[in-house]
Amino acid sequence: MFKPSLKSIWTLVVLALMAYGLYNWAEHSRIDRKQPWHEEKLAAARLMESWIAMLRDAKAPAAAFVDEVNDPDRTLLIGQKHSPITSTEGNHQAKLATTNPNCAAMMVQIFKEARLEKGDKLAVALTGSFPGLNLAALAACRVLELEPVIITSVSSSWYGANDPDFTWLDMEKVLVDNGQIPWRSMAASIGGADDHGRSLSPEGRDLVRAAILRNGVAFLNAGDLPQAVTARVQVYKEAVKESLQGYRAYLNVGGGVVSLGHPDNANVIPLGYTRHLQDDSYPAKGVVHYFSESGVSVINFKYVPRKFSDMLKRYGIPWRTDRVPQAGEGSMFTEERYDMRIVGLSVAVMAVLVLLVIRFDLRMQRLGGPATPDEHL
Repeated sequence: MFKPSLKSIWTLVVLALMAYGLYNWAEHSRIDRKQPWHEEKLAAARLMESWIAMLRDAKAPAAAFVDEVNDPDRTLLIGQKHSPITSTEGNHQAKLATTNPNCAAMMVQIFKEARLEKGDKLAVALTGSFPGLNLAALAACRVLELEPVIITSVSSSWYGANDPDFTWLDMEKVLVDNGQIPWRSMAASIGGADDHGRSLSPEGRDLVRAAILRNGVAFLNAGDLPQAVTARVQVYKEAVKESLQGYRAYLNVGGGVVSLGHPDNANVIPLGYTRHLQDDSYPAKGVVHYFSESGVSVINFKYVPRKFSDMLKRYGIPWRTDRVPQAGEGSMFTEERYDMRIVGLSVAVMAVLVLLVIRFDLRMQRLGGPATPDEHL
């Protein structure tokens, strides 16, 4: 008669086989679970995807060229390295990564982390440098039914919206004219050094002013940087007819100096959502500091080496890819998880088997007939 015992090689073999079988059952129980706000994220990503196609169709007839190397998916959101309205250096890979329509899902996630709700007012500072992120922010605003108040710095860094005939304001107008968004930039500046185009040529500044004029946007042309900051804060206040506390958050996209206050501030102000900025010694204060000091949350998307790519990857946006992913791809939408019911049942079955063998061993010892290695199951 075979008797189970932990001293029996055959008992241990049977337990090992049972453990292996239960492990494989649990291992193959993995299923895709929808992430929080799945439907809103998917809607925003699909919306951004459609907008990219719409802008491509609007620009393509007048496009001087399509750079299939720098813009392999032909989004036409990737501009040239140099143009008359290019204000500063930029990172091509960052521009390419943010043409991913799933960046709109990332915006939804961050807006939810900031506890933004339907009808909340969001102060928004855009630049021409990241048209992809601009689209992502507006798509998330539309899906979540937020009310953005937008001010734009028109000039762009390398590979941004730096086509003088198709600036970010022109892209924005295409969306408005096609009934895609109900809001437009309330005001715009040239951008660049000190926010009035010091880094541009006279021709470049004229081209930006022409873009602002043809799009019917109020022109912000302050004398120096502190005056530019004050002018923007005033526009935001007038838009809500109260203090900056009328906003739930301040969103900065790009490296607009009037928004951040000083180029060095980019290394101090965190990326993504921040409830309140630390009271560090900033070289100069920008619009973002006025909002933070008023108790308004900050959401910042400024390219900073390594930090920017790490932030995108944290939200499931690949930094390098052979193609721009389709809307709905990635861990932002679903996450592979084990079926914990099967995992729990497997652990319970194995624990019961081991306890039964131990109990049989103890019972045999109490009866004076301890099991031996020669007794088998």
